[in-house]
Amino acid sequence: MWYGSSVSKAVVLVLVLLALMGGALALRVAWEAIPKAEAQDEQSASEALDSRLQEPGPIREPGPIQEPGPIQEPGPIQEPGPIQEPGPQQQAGQLMKAGSPADGPVPVMPGGGCPTKFPTERDGACYR
Repeated sequence: MWYGSSVSKAVVLVLVLLALMGGALALRVAWEAIPKAEAQDEQSASEALDSRLQEPGPIREPGPIQEPGPIQEPGPIQEPGPIQEPGPQQQAGQLMKAGSPADGPVPVMPGGGCPTKFPTERDGACYR
């Protein structure tokens, strides 16, 4: 192996230590570059709040008051239409015409057996 001698082991050890020291230096520089918040300075959080409350900054003048527009008169009151009375329902509308034959077959009911309109059971289906 190439690292069998003590000289090459020492070189690898020195390179590893240099890499660790370089990484530690980079972390330290990055840590120092992070900006501090106002409460992290020499001031406590309550002191920072008090200083903010004592120096609120410039007061802005309010803008002009907007005048209201013309008042609209209400329109005519509409009378409701006639109440719809229930009437006969369409028994065989377009939704009920799905293209299947009217005399069966229909599937067997979940508990077994056939519905009363399709009483004959044959080949796992119910017929009239």
